[in-house]
Amino acid sequence: MNVCAIALLLALTLIALAKLIFDRLVVGRMMVWLVPLAAYVVMHFASLELPPLLRMVLLCGVLMAGMKWIVYSEWRRTCGQALPWGRWLCFGLLWFGMEPKAWVGKRRSLQWKPDVLWGEACCLTGGILVFLMSNYEVTELLPLFIAMSVGFHFGILRLLTAFWRMQGFPVRALFRNPFLSRGFGDFWGKRWNLAYSQMMARAVKRPIQKKHGAKVATFSVFVISGLLHELAITVPVQAGYGLPTCFFIVQGILTTSEKRESLTNALFCGVSLIIGIHILFPAAFVEAVIIPARDVLNLLIL
Repeated sequence: MNVCAIALLLALTLIALAKLIFDRLVVGRMMVWLVPLAAYVVMHFASLELPPLLRMVLLCGVLMAGMKWIVYSEWRRTCGQALPWGRWLCFGLLWFGMEPKAWVGKRRSLQWKPDVLWGEACCLTGGILVFLMSNYEVTELLPLFIAMSVGFHFGILRLLTAFWRMQGFPVRALFRNPFLSRGFGDFWGKRWNLAYSQMMARAVKRPIQKKHGAKVATFSVFVISGLLHELAITVPVQAGYGLPTCFFIVQGILTTSEKRESLTNALFCGVSLIIGIHILFPAAFVEAVIIPARDVLNLLIL
């Protein structure tokens, strides 16, 4: 529990300091990135003795707070608008998205009921699938990932989207139907984990694109994504180093090489993801994190 308290303290400190510092100062980008990495290192050594699943959750919590720190720095640097404390805390602590713009201005009347329906349906579907896979001891990565993703990414996060839209904040769904994807660029930029895409576009792609052009900037996003996913996947289990980076480098090459959106490119993208998921998530991570996560719902019900 002491380690959990350290993780919470680190996350809250990053969130609070971001507001206090970046509302008043423009800090160099190198320093902005070093601070959350330092917090991550502290959490890494503090959690070495914990089970990998809990360790991953705590490390990712600190990473998430660090991403909010980075995003708010860039937001203040380029837009000049400061979020009021109440909205900043809601954005920083109670929302997974990385676009502060949705929290600016007057609250408005927004459509939210379809998000509730989709979220509830996905939560129920994903929960049932995970429960069945736990009972039948399914260990294959692909079906486990799909079931968990349906429940969390398309279920719980969609319900959170509905909640904030009901409160009048124009947030958008962070995961959108991947089956409608038209290729690599469409999948990574408009459909999968838009919170991460928003952060990387603001903090990495735009600054690099000004100096080196769009393709270099896009490829840089994938390289840095690989390194950040090492922190979320391989470091918690201390195995499989380099594999997530390889996955994202390959996806970066395929994305920057794509000439246009098409059904063929969409199919190629899908195949590459199905094959690549075993590289992104090493066997040690599946055994130490995904399979225990599979059994959490079953334990709760029993």
